[in-house]
Amino acid sequence: MEFTVQKTDFLREISRIQGVVERKNTIPILANVLLDCKQGKVELAATDLEVGLKTSFPAEVTKEGSITLSAKKLHEIARALPDAPLKMKGEANHWVTLKCQNSRFRMVGLPRDDFPTLPEPTLDEGIRIPAGSLKAMIERVLFATTADDARYSLNGALFILRKGFVALIASDGHRLSFVSREMDVNPSEKEIRVVVPRKAMSELSKLCAEMDDQEVRFGRQENHLFFQVGGCILDCRVLEGSFPNFDKVIPKDNDKVLELRTTEFGDALRRVSLVSEERTRPVKLSLSPGKMEISSQNPDKGEANESLGVDYDGPEVTIGFNAKYLMDFVNVVGTEKVLLSVKNEMSQGLLRPQNGEGQDYKYVIMPMRV
Repeated sequence: MEFTVQKTDFLREISRIQGVVERKNTIPILANVLLDCKQGKVELAATDLEVGLKTSFPAEVTKEGSITLSAKKLHEIARALPDAPLKMKGEANHWVTLKCQNSRFRMVGLPRDDFPTLPEPTLDEGIRIPAGSLKAMIERVLFATTADDARYSLNGALFILRKGFVALIASDGHRLSFVSREMDVNPSEKEIRVVVPRKAMSELSKLCAEMDDQEVRFGRQENHLFFQVGGCILDCRVLEGSFPNFDKVIPKDNDKVLELRTTEFGDALRRVSLVSEERTRPVKLSLSPGKMEISSQNPDKGEANESLGVDYDGPEVTIGFNAKYLMDFVNVVGTEKVLLSVKNEMSQGLLRPQNGEGQDYKYVIMPMRV
């Protein structure tokens, strides 16, 4: 194996696979990236056996071949090298020499045969989603997934596709985030419903952010899902288990509705929650005509309250919520104003943007006793 590549091209692609590489070192080969040199390009692949990523960069290939090397160490070296041509050459016993201007490194790898085979993608010709739009949707649900629930379907987001319609839904049992959008998609199946793992959604969001002018193509094959963004292909296993009936969770009869200025609401929450109990961050929202008071009390730290002028003319009601959950919504909603609707102190609250700008976005949050 021997090739020469521009350092910037190499760094861009080796950076993309860092989030996929297994960090726990239980299986050494999973900490490595596969480099496969072919005519005019080098393909990279990484996997943790649940999520995988393939990408490539153009290169002057002198000798074809392949090797696996530490993904983390390669990334560290590439970041430190000057912006100049980088030459990599394979040697005996899985050693590789890297040269860039006056810098020289030698690394030892593991043979390609030890590296897991990533599945070949099958893509649906009728599904092409603008990367920027999908990124915005993922941002609005990813924080509501959980990483430690025994119900595996909650460790990811439900992805729904049907003709002209795309939706993402996530829940951790305490809140639920739903976002949908009309799009020019026409899946080969009448409707697709799959639960995408949290890690895969996170890596897909990063790819969409880097290539927001591209289209995302999608496909599935048995228990694997595939997402192609530009020259990158992300694959993951479908999460098993049934996703909760989200439509039953979204309240339909919350009759007390108030309009809030998003930034003002978020800033007040941050200030008042500074003295709240750190694990659950409870705050109390007290509504009265034209006013909302946010307050918190903590026997060990003290108390805080702040009043906001709001557009509300309903009866007085007081309800408690987790301040962090409220701020998670405020941080991603992206609109100047939001609507909060409640029924009583024992029922879930519903938050949504005042103007969805082409998206139907709903955020349901369970109340707390405060």
